[in-house]
Amino acid sequence: MVERYISSEEASNIIGVNVSTIKRWADRGKLDCLVTVGGHRKFLMRHLASFLKENSKYRSKLNVFPYKSSEQRQLNQLILKRHLPELREILLSKSIDGNREICQHIMNGLYLAGLRLDEIYDDILVPVLSSIGEKWTKGDLAIYEEHVATKVIQGCIHGMYALLNKPKNSIGLALCIGLKEELHEIPLFITEQILLNRGFDVINLGPNTPLERIETLFNEARPDRLYISITFVKDPASAECDLVKLFALANSYNTLVFLGGRGFGSVRLPDNVSYTFLASFNELAEK
Repeated sequence: MVERYISSEEASNIIGVNVSTIKRWADRGKLDCLVTVGGHRKFLMRHLASFLKENSKYRSKLNVFPYKSSEQRQLNQLILKRHLPELREILLSKSIDGNREICQHIMNGLYLAGLRLDEIYDDILVPVLSSIGEKWTKGDLAIYEEHVATKVIQGCIHGMYALLNKPKNSIGLALCIGLKEELHEIPLFITEQILLNRGFDVINLGPNTPLERIETLFNEARPDRLYISITFVKDPASAECDLVKLFALANSYNTLVFLGGRGFGSVRLPDNVSYTFLASFNELAEK
């Protein structure tokens, strides 16, 4: 993923202080930055996120939008005041319109303003995705509109990686996997982000993963945790066979197993196995 550099002027606008203050903080190491060969300070969004996390008093002046239209000023206030119902409706509307920029600014702004990743996903993104699906099911959205909206949301989720500051000390290795014929990748990306933010190293195999030679990965990586996501089950017997194999491997390597997704309501789990079912991203962040 290519990350966009932020100038001192942009950083000052976002945090709400003058440019000289930004430069002074950077020179003193209070605000991380990159320095070009020519001596110019360049910031990444994660530098600003880390600073605001450690210096929350500056969140009151946060300005997440690069322009100053009346609409954007209003959105900025909704973000600072955490008016989530209104922001959900705006995110839904803008995603259907294909406005990735506004949607990304809303998500970035909520994170910079202090909402945790699991709160953003549970309280904003999941309801918006559900609304998109419901509107399409009822015929209120054409299939192309559903695709546009979903792709915008998916792109915004990818954009959140740029804000993450993974702790320096790893607390373990997590393996994330979607079974064969599981085509939903959004839950796996969100799971990866939350785990990275907690301090885990993550191997995300993505959706629709065949298990041929998966034993080699377990033997070489020896994951501490296994996260299995199932949203839709086309062939319950095949999914159950894969689950038997994964639970056996997890047992052999003392790997903790975590399950998530409504698809688990369509399969039978192996007998006498230990696992934790996660019903929300908040539970993922806490367990």
